[in-house]
Amino acid sequence: MANRGPAYGLTAEVQKKIEDQYDLKLEQECKDWISAILGEPFPDDSTFHEALKDGTLLCRVMNVICPGSIKKVNNSKMAFKIMENTNFFLTAGVEHLGIPRSELFQTVDLYEGTNMTQVLWGLTAVARYARRKNKDLPALGPDLSARNERNFDEATLNKGQSIVGMQAGGFKGANQEGMTFGRPRAL
Repeated sequence: MANRGPAYGLTAEVQKKIEDQYDLKLEQECKDWISAILGEPFPDDSTFHEALKDGTLLCRVMNVICPGSIKKVNNSKMAFKIMENTNFFLTAGVEHLGIPRSELFQTVDLYEGTNMTQVLWGLTAVARYARRKNKDLPALGPDLSARNERNFDEATLNKGQSIVGMQAGGFKGANQEGMTFGRPRAL
């Protein structure tokens, strides 16, 4: 953890909002999902943050989802090696599963434990995209929706151009007819 003093002002407010969004039920669901992926119980001797902090558990999860996606897992306790493991996990998620970076967490969020809410959301994103690739994997949250492209012929598209939308007003929709407010303008 970084040696930071207590937060004050806007920083404290933002940190409180982040902490208030943390969902213990989702944490348990993530633990269960990790256990199901690895086929072994989640470590009980540490907190969720402590168990994931060194990144080795995350790398093992990613190697089960996408075999061989992480070639080298660092077992060192040095800070940059620990953060490198987390970065391997995030990079594999983007490259092998196609997860947008905006849906994942930042390495420092996990390492310092400053935004564990985002870590939970990132794990649910990994689970969603992993299920898209392999439906046999355990689920965590809803699956991704499938693309539903529609192709209309020219006649159908032309029919749509002749319809006046309700936002435009008209005799059937809302209009300002009969509305008066205040005095009339004197010209």
